Amino acid sequence: MAAKRLEDTDPATEIECEIDDLIAEHGSERAALRAVLHDLAELARDGDRSVSRGFLRGLF
Repeated sequence: MAAKRLEDTDPATEIECEIDDLIAEHGSERAALRAVLHDLAELARDGDRSVSRGFLRGLF
């Protein structure tokens, strides 16, 4: 069951709703945190693959 959205809410309330939805989707706080950390690690790996090392070293 998704958290009910309220019209014209402030960003902090929207974030709280996102957190509630994430916990509801994964079943527990621990599982939700595991999913967030997995996604963050995947984004970091994707960034590592897409950056030119030569450009960062000033070779270009």
